[in-house]
Amino acid sequence: MTPARKKTEQYILKYIDKIAMGGQNKELYTNLFKSMSDKEFNKFMIGLRSKKITLSIIVPQDKSVKVTVPNNIKVGKELGYEFFQHLRMTDPITGDKYITPNKYFVYRLPIRRVAQLASKGIAIPKDSKHTDMLTGQVSGSSKAVSITNPEVQMLVGMGLDDSVRELLKYRGGDDGARSAMMNLLYKNGRVDKETLEAYSTGVVSTKTLKNYFLGAHIRSEGLGS
Repeated sequence: MTPARKKTEQYILKYIDKIAMGGQNKELYTNLFKSMSDKEFNKFMIGLRSKKITLSIIVPQDKSVKVTVPNNIKVGKELGYEFFQHLRMTDPITGDKYITPNKYFVYRLPIRRVAQLASKGIAIPKDSKHTDMLTGQVSGSSKAVSITNPEVQMLVGMGLDDSVRELLKYRGGDDGARSAMMNLLYKNGRVDKETLEAYSTGVVSTKTLKNYFLGAHIRSEGLGS
């Protein structure tokens, strides 16, 4: 290993560890570099320079890896990157260009556009009376939208645990809590999770899965009764 490569590896590992505090990210990159020949490492660095390759970190949902905005800003300053910048704007009416007096938080993120377009139609449920007997979720004319696993992961990553609980439990198949939630919303215009827990009967799909296992003579401890 050349001194230049060793210095570069140490630099990358240092800041990977600083950004993702805890976890195995540093170890993963250490093993990756060990598996590379000098030629492969040089190709990897060319990819980084041309931005065809991006250094990534893994952040498990168990919160063993701590990634925080204050820490990222601190690390950014060490690397010479300023998150808060003046913006060059163009007035939409006059066309005049100007620099904003205030600085704004600017950073790059991979974004996939998600939108409900009028051309695709807008789903509006007629009621909340129809449910699937196997899942407990609304179906037919009562169903309007759904949520995907990547969307759930985004909510978890943003710390919106109560929203996830509402979508996957109260609106996701817990018949007792769902009925109580709709009644309370109609009567009071508001509801809280502490009240709903008193009416919870468990998510139907969990019970359905347990019955499938039972029919196959498979023990399923921990699933709904």
